[in-house]
Amino acid sequence: MIYVLVIIHALIAIALVISILLQSGRGGGLAGAFGGTMGGGSVFGGRGAGDFLAKVTAGLAIAFVVFTILINVISTRTGTSQTSAIAREASKQAPMGGSGGMPQTSPPGGGGLPESPPSGGGSPAGGVPPTGSGLPEAPPSGAGGQ
Repeated sequence: MIYVLVIIHALIAIALVISILLQSGRGGGLAGAFGGTMGGGSVFGGRGAGDFLAKVTAGLAIAFVVFTILINVISTRTGTSQTSAIAREASKQAPMGGSGGMPQTSPPGGGGLPESPPSGGGSPAGGVPPTGSGLPEAPPSGAGGQ
């Protein structure tokens, strides 16, 4: 049932695009081919093409919205929730911990905060004076393989 509605919905969408493209804009558009000024042999008459295409476009737009809502209601009532292949693979590979799927690892160096200097007021271990900012120093400008 849902597949039939989706096919009809796609056909309505295609017809809606065609009817919009056929309407005449300020420059004349394709509607002139049906109701142009070629004597009395036009399909819809002089002004009839614009009015007819406007009514068709409005009807197709209403049908498009109705079918969109109808497909949404029917697909949610059937209870068949479809998940994407990416979501299925992620749920297969996710650990069963309480961390929201993220593995529990500690950062290198034991943590992200700098260690406090010793309480003697002297320099930290290694004899290097503190930089004062608590941030790691940048590598020398020659490093990095540029």
